[in-house]
Amino acid sequence: MRQLLGTRRFFLSGKNKISIMNPCSSYSAIVCSILRAIHKLAILGLLCLLVMMWLHRAPEPKAPRAAPPAARIFCIISTYYHRHDSAAVHVKRTWSKHCDKFLFVSDDAHEELEPAVFQNLNDKWTQMRAHFEYVYKYHFDESDWFLYANDDNFVVVENLRYMLQPHSPEKLIYFGCKMQNAANQTYMYQRSSIVFSSAALRQFVLKAMPNDTLCSSSPQGDAATEQLGRCLSKVNVLAGDSRDHLGDHRFIPFVLKNHLGSPLNASLEPHKYFLDRFYYDVVDLNVPASSRLISTKFEYMPNIYNFYYLTYQVRIFGASQARAWKGELEGVQAKSKVPHEE
Repeated sequence: MRQLLGTRRFFLSGKNKISIMNPCSSYSAIVCSILRAIHKLAILGLLCLLVMMWLHRAPEPKAPRAAPPAARIFCIISTYYHRHDSAAVHVKRTWSKHCDKFLFVSDDAHEELEPAVFQNLNDKWTQMRAHFEYVYKYHFDESDWFLYANDDNFVVVENLRYMLQPHSPEKLIYFGCKMQNAANQTYMYQRSSIVFSSAALRQFVLKAMPNDTLCSSSPQGDAATEQLGRCLSKVNVLAGDSRDHLGDHRFIPFVLKNHLGSPLNASLEPHKYFLDRFYYDVVDLNVPASSRLISTKFEYMPNIYNFYYLTYQVRIFGASQARAWKGELEGVQAKSKVPHEE
């Protein structure tokens, strides 16, 4: 019977098999060398393709770094009835709006300011005690930090938040323009604002104020903030360093022109008092203001609108990079030169 198919099978084996590693086992030497070269190039091309696909794979998305929560700041602005319209209303219409919450404290009522009124308190120390006790009782849970300012201060609240970032509100600490009297008592100058952690305010109201041996309730006259510093130190509240990474000052007690390269005048009583008691060394009567200024003082309050406009509203073309906060590297280089408290 005639065979319809040859005896050679389609599934080759033995000497007729085709191997992926040896694709030309049954061919002549010349053909075999060509097939081997093509085979090697195909494998190399496949490897290159796999490598390229690996290198160009989509990067895994990185979880965004969580920013630290912004410090909540409660601003307490101290004023008097005869300064409501000449000073305090200008504060209300400008920088106080940048506080998370604010409260004016005064000795009389006012329709626009709506202050908390404390009458028949004629001594500054007695007033401060009443103000802090009131805020602790009615507003303590509303904030992390409590700023106590005068009605002639200008405060850049955002810079204050920046300074407070490394600090916990549960830390017993307060900041301001740091002074030291002849008895080596550290305190903050009353001409500039003072900021307290919530823990420091709680410690003052609950532990210092009720104990007259730790914190006198007697009138103190012009030494109110000295007494405040004494009370806080006795309940372990640290007087913090508010200077920037260059050692320049963020809380300044005089008008800005006195801190922009001009020396203070030691013949003026406020300047002499300050120079005699300032905590830090003063070179050539110069106390430089930080570019990260937090608080300064105004003599003519209507000028506060000019300052507010230049601080918050002016946009300078091409200056975004120049005004960026680039101090990190600069700060690393300068930090070792600036002594800080432990």
